[in-house]
Amino acid sequence: MGNQQKPSEECAHGSVPLIGFPPGCLYRSRATHALESSGRAWHMAYTSSSLAGIQAAVAAGMGLSILSEMAIQAEHRVPIAKDGFTPIDKTAVALVASPDASPATLRLADKLAKFCDRVHANVA
Repeated sequence: MGNQQKPSEECAHGSVPLIGFPPGCLYRSRATHALESSGRAWHMAYTSSSLAGIQAAVAAGMGLSILSEMAIQAEHRVPIAKDGFTPIDKTAVALVASPDASPATLRLADKLAKFCDRVHANVA
Protein backbone atom coordinates (compact mmCIF):
# COMPACT_ATOMS: atom_id res chain seq x y z
CA MET A 1 0.00 0.00 0.00
CA GLY A 2 1.35 3.41 -0.87
CA ASN A 3 0.14 7.01 -1.13
CA GLN A 4 -1.84 8.18 -4.19
CA GLN A 5 0.22 11.34 -4.74
CA LYS A 6 3.67 10.70 -3.26
CA PRO A 7 5.92 7.99 -4.65
CA SER A 8 7.94 6.12 -2.06
CA GLU A 9 11.42 7.34 -1.27
CA GLU A 10 12.92 4.13 -2.69
CA CYS A 11 14.27 5.83 -5.81
CA ALA A 12 16.25 8.28 -3.68
CA HIS A 13 17.79 5.69 -1.36
CA GLY A 14 17.59 2.38 -3.25
CA SER A 15 15.77 0.87 -0.28
CA VAL A 16 12.02 0.30 0.07
CA PRO A 17 10.68 2.18 3.12
CA LEU A 18 8.34 -0.11 5.06
CA ILE A 19 5.63 0.85 7.51
CA GLY A 20 4.30 -1.76 9.88
CA PHE A 21 3.56 -3.18 13.25
CA PRO A 22 6.45 -4.20 15.54
CA PRO A 23 8.36 -7.46 14.89
CA GLY A 24 6.17 -10.53 15.12
CA CYS A 25 3.43 -9.12 12.88
CA LEU A 26 2.45 -11.54 10.11
CA TYR A 27 2.06 -8.75 7.53
CA ARG A 28 5.46 -7.30 8.38
CA SER A 29 7.04 -10.73 7.95
CA ARG A 30 5.27 -11.21 4.60
CA ALA A 31 6.48 -7.81 3.36
CA THR A 32 10.11 -8.34 4.35
CA HIS A 33 10.13 -11.88 2.95
CA ALA A 34 8.66 -10.72 -0.39
CA LEU A 35 11.23 -7.95 -0.72
CA GLU A 36 14.17 -10.13 0.29
CA SER A 37 13.01 -12.91 -2.06
CA SER A 38 13.04 -10.43 -4.94
CA GLY A 39 16.49 -9.12 -3.96
CA ARG A 40 15.23 -5.69 -2.92
CA ALA A 41 16.70 -3.73 -0.04
CA TRP A 42 14.28 -2.39 2.57
CA HIS A 43 14.29 -0.47 5.83
CA MET A 44 11.65 0.20 8.46
CA ALA A 45 10.60 3.80 7.96
CA TYR A 46 7.88 3.73 10.62
CA THR A 47 6.66 1.24 13.22
CA SER A 48 3.45 1.57 15.20
CA SER A 49 1.25 -0.62 17.35
CA SER A 50 -1.74 1.30 16.02
CA LEU A 51 -3.51 0.50 12.75
CA ALA A 52 -4.59 4.15 12.53
CA GLY A 53 -0.93 5.20 12.87
CA ILE A 54 0.12 2.85 10.07
CA GLN A 55 -2.72 4.05 7.84
CA ALA A 56 -1.75 7.67 8.46
CA ALA A 57 1.93 7.01 7.73
CA VAL A 58 1.02 5.34 4.42
CA ALA A 59 -1.33 8.23 3.56
CA ALA A 60 1.47 10.70 4.34
CA GLY A 61 3.73 8.93 1.84
CA MET A 62 6.26 7.69 4.40
CA GLY A 63 6.47 4.27 2.77
CA LEU A 64 4.69 1.05 1.92
CA SER A 65 2.78 -1.40 4.05
CA ILE A 66 0.68 -4.52 3.72
CA LEU A 67 -2.86 -3.90 4.90
CA SER A 68 -5.95 -6.05 4.92
CA GLU A 69 -8.50 -5.13 2.28
CA MET A 70 -10.79 -3.60 4.90
CA ALA A 71 -7.97 -1.34 6.19
CA ILE A 72 -7.21 0.23 2.78
CA GLN A 73 -8.28 3.87 2.70
CA ALA A 74 -9.25 6.09 -0.23
CA GLU A 75 -5.88 7.88 -0.21
CA HIS A 76 -3.98 4.58 -0.37
CA ARG A 77 -2.83 2.99 -3.62
CA VAL A 78 -2.02 -0.67 -4.23
CA PRO A 79 1.35 -0.93 -6.04
CA ILE A 80 1.23 -3.08 -9.16
CA ALA A 81 3.71 -4.84 -11.45
CA LYS A 82 4.57 -1.66 -13.39
CA ASP A 83 5.62 -0.16 -10.01
CA GLY A 84 8.00 -3.10 -9.60
CA PHE A 85 5.94 -5.07 -7.08
CA THR A 86 4.46 -8.52 -7.48
CA PRO A 87 1.19 -9.45 -5.78
CA ILE A 88 1.45 -10.94 -2.31
CA ASP A 89 -0.69 -13.99 -1.64
CA LYS A 90 -3.69 -13.60 0.62
CA THR A 91 -2.97 -14.16 4.28
CA ALA A 92 -5.02 -16.69 6.21
CA VAL A 93 -5.75 -16.21 9.87
CA ALA A 94 -6.60 -19.12 12.13
CA LEU A 95 -8.37 -19.01 15.46
CA VAL A 96 -7.58 -22.01 17.61
CA ALA A 97 -9.08 -22.72 21.02
CA SER A 98 -8.32 -25.63 23.27
CA PRO A 99 -11.26 -28.05 23.59
CA ASP A 100 -10.90 -27.80 27.36
CA ALA A 101 -10.91 -23.99 27.38
CA SER A 102 -13.34 -22.27 29.70
CA PRO A 103 -16.90 -21.72 28.47
CA ALA A 104 -16.22 -17.96 28.36
CA THR A 105 -13.16 -18.50 26.15
CA LEU A 106 -15.11 -20.76 23.80
CA ARG A 107 -17.96 -18.20 23.56
CA LEU A 108 -15.41 -15.48 22.76
CA ALA A 109 -13.78 -17.70 20.12
CA ASP A 110 -17.20 -18.37 18.59
CA LYS A 111 -18.05 -14.65 18.48
CA LEU A 112 -14.66 -13.82 16.91
CA ALA A 113 -15.12 -16.54 14.28
CA LYS A 114 -18.60 -15.23 13.41
CA PHE A 115 -17.26 -11.66 13.20
CA CYS A 116 -14.46 -12.77 10.87
CA ASP A 117 -16.95 -14.65 8.69
CA ARG A 118 -19.11 -11.50 8.38
CA VAL A 119 -16.10 -9.32 7.54
CA HIS A 120 -14.86 -11.84 4.97
CA ALA A 121 -18.31 -12.00 3.37
CA ASN A 122 -18.46 -8.18 3.12
CA VAL A 123 -14.99 -7.90 1.53
CA ALA A 124 -15.48 -10.77 -0.93
